[in-house]
Amino acid sequence: MKYYFYCLAVMLTVVCLTSCKTSEEDNREEMARRSSVRDAVAVSTVELKKSTFYHELVSNGKVYAKRTATVPFRVDGTIEKIYVQNGDRVNKGDLLAELEDFNYRIQYEKAQQQLEKASIEFKDDLITFHGSEDTIDLSPDMLRMSKIRSGLIDAETNLREAEYQLKHTKIYAPIAGTVADLEAKEWNPANIYTDGLCKIIDNSVIEVEFPVLESEYGFIEKGMPVNIIPFISDGTEYTGHITKINPMVDENGMVKVRAELRNGGKLLEGMNVKILIRKPVEDRLVVPKEALVIRQGRDVVFVREDSLAIWKYVTTEFENSDSFSVSEGLEEGDLVIHRGNVNLAHETVVVEEEK
Repeated sequence: MKYYFYCLAVMLTVVCLTSCKTSEEDNREEMARRSSVRDAVAVSTVELKKSTFYHELVSNGKVYAKRTATVPFRVDGTIEKIYVQNGDRVNKGDLLAELEDFNYRIQYEKAQQQLEKASIEFKDDLITFHGSEDTIDLSPDMLRMSKIRSGLIDAETNLREAEYQLKHTKIYAPIAGTVADLEAKEWNPANIYTDGLCKIIDNSVIEVEFPVLESEYGFIEKGMPVNIIPFISDGTEYTGHITKINPMVDENGMVKVRAELRNGGKLLEGMNVKILIRKPVEDRLVVPKEALVIRQGRDVVFVREDSLAIWKYVTTEFENSDSFSVSEGLEEGDLVIHRGNVNLAHETVVVEEEK
């Protein structure tokens, strides 16, 4: 009986040890199998379709008001009154400043008196040389001689000059716009301000001048739309169109171009801006810029085929700020991976990212 129980105990021990070993081996095999399966990488894809690609040209430019006027001091004198200041909006014909006009008024009055005296002398000359004040029968040469002898021509010229000088002691706005570059001060001589009283800037219509490379000359044409983005902007863009292309290449290999647009009031004379020109190219395979990665020194785009990421070498054609045009390597209908592709390898297991 003791022998029976001893054999039974031995058999149970063997079964137990065998069972534990089998379970432990199974667990190790399962862990090894799981570790050999890579976790799927979440990616986002876009179906590739032929569309319009916008070829971009980017440049920097400067803003100019289409109409500006420098307001000069046409006569010398002391500045008696200035009615405006920088930033003021004025209309054409508004009074901007006045010079002290005493001397000019005296000269004008003297010129009037000289003209009256010359007119009397002219009548006397007609009577003396032609027997009558009537000039109907006189030839132009005879009439001119009488005017010269009497001093009438000189008197008329002097009066026009005096009138001009007196008139320009008052300075008016030649155009409507905004006052700028006003440095003159009252009770100072006008002739010390060599740049004149001020400038009037009409920036309701502005021009933007910008350079393009000689190689890009064929890309642009008159009437082409352009986007204008101020450097200090909140993201606002303005749209204009090309109006002038200077048909000459400068010493730096650049061609000067001007575009024109209506100003909303935020673009100022001399402001620096970014220029963006977009030219449509039809029927192209366009991929987002994020989809392109570099592998082995070549351009690669990953596409999703079922649950695998397949890398494809591609040839790019054009590039703009957010996309590429691909001429070789992809086909319409491919699911291009554009997010989650940075660390992908060929045939990496992927899953579509939940949107």
